Amino acid sequence: DFNYQHMRPYIITKRHFDEIGHYYANMHDISFVNMRLEHVYGPGDGENKFIPYIIDCLNKKQSCVKCTTGEQIRDFIFVDDVVNAYLTILENRKEVPSYTEYQVGTGAGVSLKDFLVYLKNTMMPGSSSIFEFGAIEQ
Repeated sequence: DFNYQHMRPYIITKRHFDEIGHYYANMHDISFVNMRLEHVYGPGDGENKFIPYIIDCLNKKQSCVKCTTGEQIRDFIFVDDVVNAYLTILENRKEVPSYTEYQVGTGAGVSLKDFLVYLKNTMMPGSSSIFEFGAIEQ
């Protein structure tokens, strides 16, 4: 079941954009590269995105940060690495087939629980915040 109905138009639009790119690449001899980005983070990130939100909670020493069980696996990639991926494609565009799709991530997934514990222990070891895993349904 899809629990994020508010995201449905975005997901459908991405799917259709990919199909249109595939069509034009095949029918009109143009290059189309679909860059499928994993979880990008870094400077300038929106304050409501996952990592900035958690860092804000830790900074404010929020006593209890409610979370899911944290079993979900995510591949977090720094924004500069994403920029480098785009630059690599642009620099090698003559070798890129007419339609290509790339997954842009580190290739290493981590559970949200492990990530949050690591984040707190390495970036904010003095934070008194406690993650309440399982407080939010998945």
